[in-house]
Amino acid sequence: MQDFGIIGMSEPQYEANHCIGCEACVKNCKKRVTGALSMYNGKVKRDERRCIGCGECVLKCPTEAWTRNPEKFYKLVIMGRTGKKNPRLAQPFLEWVDEATIIKVIQNTYDYIEEFIDRSLPKEHIGYIVDRTGYQVFKEWALKNITLGPRVKVAEHIDFGGYKYEKDVFMK
Repeated sequence: MQDFGIIGMSEPQYEANHCIGCEACVKNCKKRVTGALSMYNGKVKRDERRCIGCGECVLKCPTEAWTRNPEKFYKLVIMGRTGKKNPRLAQPFLEWVDEATIIKVIQNTYDYIEEFIDRSLPKEHIGYIVDRTGYQVFKEWALKNITLGPRVKVAEHIDFGGYKYEKDVFMK
């Protein structure tokens, strides 16, 4: 339920010549994660679109065919809230991003808040500001003057659905 949540990601590195084709990583990924791994001609293939960078393949490989990239990557989730109206979990905004970029995004968000906060209210949660201005406006402000790395994935759209109630749900 974070305004910002920072989740570590591990980019797995595969050495096919170390792989014995035991499928331990494939079975584990299919059972516990996203099923990003599959066997092809006796070796493992990783679907980068499905890989969430959890590192489970590294942990399960008995021959160290999978290792962790020493470069640090993160996923930044945004705009969760615990408010009394329409609480919601944070959603992925950036994936495969570095620490410096995350810091700049958070700094830019302070500028966004300063520009768009409703000063007639005693307080206003960032999520409500994003709801009011729209995700695209937030994204433009958050990424202002930032050069993203080649691997970074940016959410084109975020469905901030949260909990929805029928208008008469609390009426008796």
